[in-house]
Formats: sequence, structure tokens, C-alpha cells
Amino acid sequence: MNSVPRTRSRRLLSSAAIGTLVFTIAACGGGGSGDGDTVVIGYTGPLSGGGAAYGENVKIGLEMAVDDLNEDGVEVDGTPVTLELKSLDDKYAPSTAASNAQRLADQDKAPVVVSPNAGAIKAIQQINSGRSNFLISAYTSDPAIVQSDNPLTMMIPPNFESYASEFTETAMKHGGKKLALLGTQSEYGQQWTKSITDAWEQAGGSVGGDNSVDYATVSDFAGPVSKALADKPDAIFVGGPSQPTALIMEEARKQGFEGSFLVMDQAKLDEMATVAKIDDLTNSVGVLPVSEYEDPGTKDFIDKFSDKTGDKKVPTSETALNYQGIAIIAKAMEVAGSTDDPEKIRESISDALPEVDDKYKVNGFPDEITDEGHLLNPNLEATYLDKDGEYTKVPIDQVSDAK
Repeated sequence: MNSVPRTRSRRLLSSAAIGTLVFTIAACGGGGSGDGDTVVIGYTGPLSGGGAAYGENVKIGLEMAVDDLNEDGVEVDGTPVTLELKSLDDKYAPSTAASNAQRLADQDKAPVVVSPNAGAIKAIQQINSGRSNFLISAYTSDPAIVQSDNPLTMMIPPNFESYASEFTETAMKHGGKKLALLGTQSEYGQQWTKSITDAWEQAGGSVGGDNSVDYATVSDFAGPVSKALADKPDAIFVGGPSQPTALIMEEARKQGFEGSFLVMDQAKLDEMATVAKIDDLTNSVGVLPVSEYEDPGTKDFIDKFSDKTGDKKVPTSETALNYQGIAIIAKAMEVAGSTDDPEKIRESISDALPEVDDKYKVNGFPDEITDEGHLLNPNLEATYLDKDGEYTKVPIDQVSDAK
């Protein structure tokens, strides 16, 4: 991956009725008087349009955390706290996300705003440390988020560059050395494409032309897939939201492709299996499904997710990691003794991490937050989905966030 140094990780959220969702927690888990403080947790994300399923996954995790924290009770500096989740639709538009975040901070006095999109987070980082101070709970694996020197950012997922070498090694082991590129055309997708290309070439493989496609607008993938397969690749890099990614992989199999897939972290193999046959998704390397984790709270989390959403959805890392993120923030408020000082809340995350209850540890719980604001899972793993539909864990060495 070019000049990115490799290191082991060290223990180092118009009209009021549209696009807005409010959930309120009763304070103190059944023991509160209802006379405590109310604190807004803001969320701006894609709740309509092509990214709606992704944004909904995030929102579900936030809702679940709010419900559980209500049951357990949150108390800050001796005062019971009511958390109120307010969600605004930004349709994946960074400028709208920044406006939403400003509104949540100014009108609702939200000390924390959750955003699950790299472009949106970058826009919000221009406004969150100035006139309206608030902490960004950032759900993106783009390392640029913590390279920005923004003092009020908490980055939740692993740096996506960590996956490239292991994805390459695993795919080559189960195929050959000729790679086709069919990722999404978004800025994030192109960053992934470059990372995979660099790793593949460094491993001695060859890379065909870039056949990236706009996953948000294209619905007929036959043409792009046919073009990619014309180079007779052994492996194909794919990825964007789970649903269109599954359709691209399905189309490739329909056109006779028998090789391996490298699936970027936005797409989830088990979620793709709800819209495509598992046989079309096998011989693939991607991020580890939530169901494959063995953290203390994983099983109960999955059961609660099923009770909330039914049997047609599977919990993804968008849901699970944001569930953990809100629990971390709530505990940091308790440790800081403040709900309205974002600097103190951010500074208290390190001390809060070991104090978070095991029930919130569901998807590779972090043991450290770096000085730059990145939560680090000490035992990061990906997965290989074999031709029998079985998952095999793939250990991942995390790379540095340094530029």
C-alpha cells in the first residue's frame, strides 16, 4: 500500500414531521424521577434515496442503544439524564449533512452528532470546532477523518486501508493474479480502488481497467460486468451498498465468472445474502459479519435486533458499531461529569472504554482511542466465505492512520 506504514494496533445525526425521528429514554432505568436533564444525540444520515437502507441500519443501532441505556439508566454528576435521539435526512449530500449538524447543535443543543458518510463528516468537521462546538461520532473507515486534526471527532470503524493486503493475499490464494475493478464511483469507493490496486500490484498481480460504476444510480449491471469480464480476470473487486453489490456479483456469476471477489467494507456478505443466492456470493473475502463475533453482548444484541426488525434483516456493523458508539459516549459523559462540554466528553473516552458494560460489547469492542480520535479494536478480523457457504476468520493487521 505505497507508503502506508504497517503497525499492530496498540492499546493505544424542513418540516418537523419529515425526516425527523425522536426517541426518548426515561432516565435511570426505572428508578429515575423524570426530573433530570434531557440531552439530544443528533443523527444526520441518508434516510431516503439510494443510501436509505444504509442510513436505516445506522439509525437502528442508535435506537437500540437509546432503548438499552434507558433500561440501564444514565446518571451524570448525580443527575439522571434523559437521552433524546433526533434524526435528520441528508440524502447522502455533504452540504445538507453540515446544515443538519449545525441545526442539531444550535437549535437542539446536541453535544454529539452522528454521521455515517466520509464526505458528510468532512463537511461537518468545518463547523464543529468553532462557534458551535460538538463531538462528531464518525462512522467511516476513511483515515482522512482522523488526519484532519479535528479535536472533536471520534472515528468508529477500522481504517479501510488495513484490509487491502490481507484481502489480496486471501483472494490470490483462492484464485489467480489478474484483478478486475468494479467498485463504486464514489470518492470513498475510488480510495478503496486505489488501495486494492496498490496492494494487488505489490503482491505481483496485474490489474485491468477501472470499470467502476455509480452504484446509486445504475440498476442494469450487465454492461459493466461484461466489460470487466472481457479481460478474463481471476478476481473482481466490488463494493458499495450491500444491495447493488450483491446484484453485481450475481450478474458476474450469471455471465460465467467463477473466480473470487474482494468486497469493500461498505458491503456486508450476510446482508447481501438477503437479496442474492449465497452460491453467487461465495469465494469472497470481506468484513466479518456481526453474527460471527463472540463478544460478551453479541448474542443478546442479535436477538434484540431480530425482535425489533423481524427475520428479513440481518444486523450489520453499521448497526452494531453505532450501538457501541453511543454506549461509549454515554459512559464518557458520566466519566466527564458533563453532558454539555464536548471537549470534556472527548477527553473522557479513554477512561470510559473499560467502564462500558459488557452488554454493549458486540462487534469487536475497542480498548483504546488514539490521540487523533480513532477507536481501535485490538483483534480486528475479516472473513473468507468459502464455496460451501462457511465463514473463515481472517486476522487483519491494522495500519497506521498517519498520512
